[in-house]
Amino acid sequence: MLFNSSVSIGNKSDGRVFIAVYIEGKRYRFSNGEALDLDIKPNRYLGSSREKEALALEAAFRVALRKGWLPDDLRQKAVRRRPSTLVELLDKEVNQRLLGDYSRSYKMDLRSVVRQFKNFLTSSNLTQLPLRGLTTSLLRDFLDSRQVGPRSKRNMKAYLSSIYRPHLDEAGLKNPFSAIRLPKTSEVLHKPFSDVPAILAEVYQFDRRLHLCCLLAYCCLLRPHREIRELVWGDFNDDLSVIALSGSRNKGKRNRIVPVPEYAKSYLESMRTDSSSKLDNIFTNSPKPFNFSYFGTLWGRFKQHSNLIEPDQTLYSLRHGGALKVFEQTGSLVKLQQVMGHSSLQVSLTYLRGLEVSQLNLADMPSLKM
Repeated sequence: MLFNSSVSIGNKSDGRVFIAVYIEGKRYRFSNGEALDLDIKPNRYLGSSREKEALALEAAFRVALRKGWLPDDLRQKAVRRRPSTLVELLDKEVNQRLLGDYSRSYKMDLRSVVRQFKNFLTSSNLTQLPLRGLTTSLLRDFLDSRQVGPRSKRNMKAYLSSIYRPHLDEAGLKNPFSAIRLPKTSEVLHKPFSDVPAILAEVYQFDRRLHLCCLLAYCCLLRPHREIRELVWGDFNDDLSVIALSGSRNKGKRNRIVPVPEYAKSYLESMRTDSSSKLDNIFTNSPKPFNFSYFGTLWGRFKQHSNLIEPDQTLYSLRHGGALKVFEQTGSLVKLQQVMGHSSLQVSLTYLRGLEVSQLNLADMPSLKM
C-alpha cells in the first residue's frame, strides 16, 4: 500500500451499516462495493444476513487496499507523486518527436535506439526503474552490450542524452552521460568524382531519372533523397532557371534560392510534359513522388553496372564535387553555406574538413621580410 490505512464497520442511527476506510487520517465511507466493482450491498438485508454481508464488504476493502486500490482522489495524487519510469519518459519523448518536423533518417535512428534501450531495460527487469536510476554504470552496461562500432555508440549516447537530459535538469539530478567517454571516431573522407562528365554520361545511358537526380545534386547542390526526390515543377520559375525551396523542404531549415545552370535546363525540359502541372513531381509527373529509397536503390543497381565508380563513392559524392567547385571558384565560406543550405558556417567548415580541403596555402602564411 502507498498510504497508511485502516478499515472498520460503522453503524448509522437507522441501523444501516457502512465501511469506514481511513487513509492518511482521512475517512471514506462506503455503503456497498460499487467502488470495487463488486455487487456487495449489506443494507439490502436484515439481521444476521446484513452483518454477514458487511463483514464480506470489509474484507473486500482490506484485500483491495493490499493490492494497491485507492479512492479516486488519492489515486490521482499517487500518480502525481510517482516518478515517471525510464520507459515512460522514452515513450513520451519519442511520440512527440515522431510528430515533429524531423528528417526521416532521424526518426528511423531514434526508433532504433529507443527500441534497443527498452529491450535492454526489459531483459534486465528494469522497466519500472525511475529517472534517478539512470546511472553512468547502467548506460555503460547498455553501450557495452551493443555489438556496433564507436560511431554508432556515440550516436546512441547522443540520442538518449537528448531525451533524458531535460528531465534530469528539471529534477535536479546529475547528468550521468557526461561521465561516459567513448573512443573518438576517425573522420570519413568523402571522395568526389574526378571526371564528373564521364560519370553523368554513363548514368544517362543507364537511367534518365537517375541522371537528372545526379545532375541536380552536382550543379544545384541539392540533397538527393529528399530535396531532389520531392521537387515539383512549381519549385522552378517559368524558364527553369531558378529553384526556390522553403525552410520546411530542406535539412538546414533555411529558405534556399538556387540557380540552375544552362546545361541542366535541357534535361529538365525533356522530363516535362504538356500535361505537367506545378504540383506534379518532376520525376513522376504526378503529385506523388517516388518512395524515399528509390534513388538509393537505383544507384546501387547502377554501381554494379558502372566501370567508373569507386567503392566508397555515392550519390552524395556528386554534391561533394559541386561543393568543391563552388569553394574553389569563390573562396567564400558564406557562399558555400548559402548554396549548400547549411544551418551555420561551422557546418560548412566541418563539411570542407570532411573533403580534406586545405583552406590555407603558402601565400596565405605570414611572411617576415629581413
